[in-house]
Amino acid sequence: MSSIRADRSPSPLLRGIGHWGLTAFSLNLTVGSGILGLPARLQALAGNYSMVVMAACGLLIVLVALCFAEIASRFERTGGPQLYATVAFGPIVGFVVGWLLWISRLGTCAAVSNLLVDYGQVLAPALARPVGRVVAISSIVIAYAAINIRGIRQSNAVSSAFTLIKLTPLFAIAVAGVFFVHPRALHLGPPPSMNDLASAILLATFAFFGFDSATILAGEVRNAQRSVPFAIFMSVTVVTTLYTLIQIVCVGTLPDLASSERPIAEAAATIAGSWAAMAIAVTAVIACFGQYGASITPATRLLYSMADHGQLPGLLAQVNRRLRTPIPAILVSSVAALALALSGTFIYLVKITLIARMAVYLISCLTLPALRARDDVPAAAMRVPAGSLLAFGCAALCLLFLTRSSLRELLDVSAGALLGLAILAVTRHSARPLLSR
Repeated sequence: MSSIRADRSPSPLLRGIGHWGLTAFSLNLTVGSGILGLPARLQALAGNYSMVVMAACGLLIVLVALCFAEIASRFERTGGPQLYATVAFGPIVGFVVGWLLWISRLGTCAAVSNLLVDYGQVLAPALARPVGRVVAISSIVIAYAAINIRGIRQSNAVSSAFTLIKLTPLFAIAVAGVFFVHPRALHLGPPPSMNDLASAILLATFAFFGFDSATILAGEVRNAQRSVPFAIFMSVTVVTTLYTLIQIVCVGTLPDLASSERPIAEAAATIAGSWAAMAIAVTAVIACFGQYGASITPATRLLYSMADHGQLPGLLAQVNRRLRTPIPAILVSSVAALALALSGTFIYLVKITLIARMAVYLISCLTLPALRARDDVPAAAMRVPAGSLLAFGCAALCLLFLTRSSLRELLDVSAGALLGLAILAVTRHSARPLLSR
């Protein structure tokens, strides 16, 4: 049995997030680079079946989210999947899950910041230059590091504002665009090859990542055992609806969608004119900026949680007494996100993030039946019908997705996991009493 704290023991972090604020965090993290960067790529791979792919991936994520919701309803501490895996399978597995999830968070931050620069070139052509790109990405990292250091309430307020600002025009395009769709353009035609379809599904899944952020922040959420499942359910429902509508609008209004560089902006121009395209470009920059912030916050809490459980150097578990924020974890995560953002391209970062997150989802789903079999963990505030069967099914689908990944990205993620295990070994060795060495 794991000795990790799984109950309601006091946390040094401030519980400053309510259930609507947590929902905004999840939406902010999910709606961003995925839907802005992938519709055209999905069309190039799957043709008009991209609409089916988007809806099917949304359904898959809903099923995985149900597993997370039940598991999350047992806990009120920071950590999310890292905490769940540690309780269910022990500290080694828990650390690997937390480390992979941290890598995926950094990958999301890096992908989002690169896409922000791509969209920002419409507004500021200087961003196309290498110096402009470095300055822009560095400014994003520094700004959000400062916000996170200030406190969770400030981070939550900024996240909620960005969520409202970017969802409003996207829903406007999704709803209004339906009336401009050409029905003949939605004809499915011949199906794509299995390889192209599998690649499209893998890329589309990236667009739905984000709901699990609610679980990581549980230690800073009021009434977490109920607020976290609520935020998970609301965010996946809204995102699935929005994404499916946007893909339909893009397919139905853009004959050359597969070659479009900024599909949502071009769809907006088709619907309402050039001013709408500029508005969407502004929305894209805002969306990416907000998504970066919503992603880096859980990343910093993951480092804090692993350090708090003795899996990383204790320095990362230090919390500022006045601000009640883990400043060392914030700084380390920010520097790592900056380094990754400046070293990779959008698609490569998406693939790295996808592999790491799918591995986390696989293990997290398996914690549901493992925790149901335990009587030494808090009771679940909600139970999913046929939950164990659902969990095994979702884990099998995640495993299938991983088998479709390229060897290069699998090796890169494996190397990252091995690096984390090496740090864990050094941390544990350093923590041993001198007399026992």
